[in-house]
Amino acid sequence: MFSLRSSNRSMTIGVRRFLATEALYGIGIGLYSLALNLHLLALGASGGQIASISAVGILIMGIGALPAGMLAGKVGRKSMLVAGSMLVAAGAALFATGRSLPVWYAAQAVASAGFMCIETTEIQLLFRYCHSRREESRAFHGMFAVFTAFTGIGNLIGGFLSRADISDAGHAPSLYASAVCIAVLSLLRLRLLPAERVADSGTREALPDTAGTGGGVRAGSAASSASSLSGVHAHGKKQAPREEPAKPPGLGSRRRAVRLHLPQGIHRLLRVRSLWLLAANACLIGFVFSFIGPFMNVYLKFRAEWQDDLISYVYTVNGLVLFIASLAAPKIMERWGAKAAFTGAFLGNAGLAMLLLISQPAPVFAALLVLRSGSFSLLGNLVDSETMSSLREEDRNLYAGMKAVFRCIGSSLSTVTAGFFMNAGDYYTPFFIAAVLLIVNFIYFRSRVLPLITKREDNLGGKPQAGGA
Repeated sequence: MFSLRSSNRSMTIGVRRFLATEALYGIGIGLYSLALNLHLLALGASGGQIASISAVGILIMGIGALPAGMLAGKVGRKSMLVAGSMLVAAGAALFATGRSLPVWYAAQAVASAGFMCIETTEIQLLFRYCHSRREESRAFHGMFAVFTAFTGIGNLIGGFLSRADISDAGHAPSLYASAVCIAVLSLLRLRLLPAERVADSGTREALPDTAGTGGGVRAGSAASSASSLSGVHAHGKKQAPREEPAKPPGLGSRRRAVRLHLPQGIHRLLRVRSLWLLAANACLIGFVFSFIGPFMNVYLKFRAEWQDDLISYVYTVNGLVLFIASLAAPKIMERWGAKAAFTGAFLGNAGLAMLLLISQPAPVFAALLVLRSGSFSLLGNLVDSETMSSLREEDRNLYAGMKAVFRCIGSSLSTVTAGFFMNAGDYYTPFFIAAVLLIVNFIYFRSRVLPLITKREDNLGGKPQAGGA
């Protein structure tokens, strides 16, 4: 905790305010994540229905994520972030009041729209407030450290609230409390977060691109952005302008006419190959996550046969483990390097998933489930932080939308599959599938994604970035 406070003192005011308000988001999501599935189960929903509701929400996020990522560049990331948290609060309140399947689907749609807005804006907005790549890395992991620490507090509060009679109301008090926390968060961020700095393109100074065609440092000027898109900065070196032979007038005008008909975001999407490589990796990560992560409380309730208040204690410990993992992630990356850190994270998660496949006493199962959750959180944080930081500023909104779309595709498929096994009373096979998919994801990551990250490792030394607030 001391290291977190000392690092905060060196951060910009935008980052400090973002991290301070993240505490409320953690409490709200802690209440929401613990209570939602248990609330639906208490009101008579089956495991398959819960999986279907979750899958529909994931699909909604997937459909709207790419347009939301493009829209964020026009209306502003801060505005999208605040609107998203208000929608999540509204969805939580609707879940609390609803007593039928159609209302639950509607609540999931509202909440998913909110999560979509948050997912496609929060990291980019946080990075926008940073002045260096090192600050980006520390701010990202600091955000997750605060979030997970207070998620555990939210889980603990939800456990106390769950001791009340839930025969009629389900876990509605926890969901109402979640809605209030996230609504207050929205108002605070609207008031406290600085506006995004819009730097003048003629005065901002670009840094060399160190991530090849797929990434690089923020390029502020229009000339630098154009040259970066051409892919000539493969190793961070600028090429001198060359004189080219004159082209027939008609050819250039036709090409310009074609470009005018393509929106800038679509044009970049078609040209930047690394966006597709990173998006495919996001699909694999989402596919792995949704076999286990969203249904931890369901596995504890039916495989370990534990009561709701005991599950809340497991979630509280889980929040502490996630907090420790969030603090450890940047230190692991800086000390071990990208190759060793990602190899250990992928293979360690695959091993834990295989251990969970074995029948064992309930306390051992719960302990391994929490350990797997923390290690997967560490893996996800490393992947999200390093992939986003490897991209240019102008590509980040587009990638955030693509990442959400592809992750939702993977998550929806695995959620439906997990629901099939839960309906059949099989709480073992999803862990085996997750372990196999982690190995597949690791092979793809090492061959396609890791080269994009390692090319910019030498720029983690705190070089200034254009556009910080």
